Amino acid sequence: MRSVCTFLFLLTAVLQSVVSRTAGCGKTPPASGTKSVGSRQYILQVPANYDSNREYKLIFGFHPLGGSMNQIHPNYYGIRALANETAIFISPNGIDAGWANTNDRDVDFVDQILTEVLNNLCVDEKQIFSTGFSYGGAISYALACSRANVFRAVAVLAGALISGCTGGETKIAYLGIHGVQDQALSVSQGRSLRDRYLRVNGCQSKDAPEPPRGSDTNYIKTEYSCNPGYPVWWIAHGGDHTWGQNHMATSTWDFWTRAIYEG
Repeated sequence: MRSVCTFLFLLTAVLQSVVSRTAGCGKTPPASGTKSVGSRQYILQVPANYDSNREYKLIFGFHPLGGSMNQIHPNYYGIRALANETAIFISPNGIDAGWANTNDRDVDFVDQILTEVLNNLCVDEKQIFSTGFSYGGAISYALACSRANVFRAVAVLAGALISGCTGGETKIAYLGIHGVQDQALSVSQGRSLRDRYLRVNGCQSKDAPEPPRGSDTNYIKTEYSCNPGYPVWWIAHGGDHTWGQNHMATSTWDFWTRAIYEG
């Protein structure tokens, strides 16, 4: 009887695993490159030696104002090298080189990309992430607000509330990085984004020291104690409206691959 129960338990686990797999698992993958959804475009980067029966992380990288999908591909804010071919990457192209998200048009665009990717590639739906700088950070924040049921965590680099926030009351792991002398989007705007998720994620109050004005290589990281699985980190650096320092990529990767699974 015990052996029968054990068999049934294992069978159930296997069936649950099969059922939870995305429709793209087991399919021949699409080639990396520029893809179209209606009149809009994005770049898809499939890992080298892709295995259609292995579930991969899915990472969106959004460009800043005035940029394009080609600005973020192929490096993805330094994260692709850290992923070491364990993730699928997406670089969407904004309208008018930005992410105004008028009537949620950019969130809808992301939904369309997700439908294509999940139908054609093998994705771990518990490991879908977004990051971006400036306007790209703003749209990542908008996705945190409206698609917390889809995205596991976001990393907002020098963002502000300029792409909207529909919802914003569902827990999601949140990393904010901002320069204390940011002349484009002030650090107080970044703190405001952070503070929403300190509240939503049930984080304990804590002082968050910030470095003096100076170099973006000088930074202070504050890790808050929040509801298990939904950490909030705040990294303030001494610089202006910048991105590209190695600590930003390594902190993002550490947050996505370690911090969200602790506590």
